[in-house]
Amino acid sequence: MALNIKDSETEKAVRMLARRRGLTLTEAVRQAVHHELDKDELSEEEKERRVAAALARMEALDRKYGIKPAERSMTREEMDDAIGYDENGMW
Repeated sequence: MALNIKDSETEKAVRMLARRRGLTLTEAVRQAVHHELDKDELSEEEKERRVAAALARMEALDRKYGIKPAERSMTREEMDDAIGYDENGMW
């Protein structure tokens, strides 16, 4: 069965991947899809290991740069004010 990609951004991305890796378009799509499917099939242990590793890296950066956790979370209104939104969502 044929696959017809009608989105120009997706087509450009597939072509770029194929060109960079010296692959056919079909092989580029196959590898990309298999890569994503493999990520879905990670064991729970592997997912937990990756999350723990990411948290450890973040904690190391916090220590390196002296980042301290916030005492409280910002309210929605405080976030909107910091961004600059008004009651209409405009700047």
